[in-house]
Amino acid sequence: MFEIPNFVSWFEAAANAKLEREATNAFVSAAASAWITGMWRSGTAKWAVWFGEGQALQDAAVAAYLTLSQLETKGFLVLTVPSDMLSAAVLSKFQTERMAK
Repeated sequence: MFEIPNFVSWFEAAANAKLEREATNAFVSAAASAWITGMWRSGTAKWAVWFGEGQALQDAAVAAYLTLSQLETKGFLVLTVPSDMLSAAVLSKFQTERMAK
């Protein structure tokens, strides 16, 4: 149905093309933001609701956002996503845990 994009390979490809770090980060940020937004909005599409996949697509978008947002604090990504995805009601359904090595 949806292929998970390989953000790392996009970053490496852009870095190999000798783009500056800021431009590379902007490109990867835009690609990740677009993918997350697309998943979120697709979750409300009639076809997704009809097939019963709407909530799964929206949950995948939120999970991806919460995971990738960890890179925002490190100055790598800047994610821009729909504000309705960031409502307390939506985010309260998710929990992030780190595994100890």
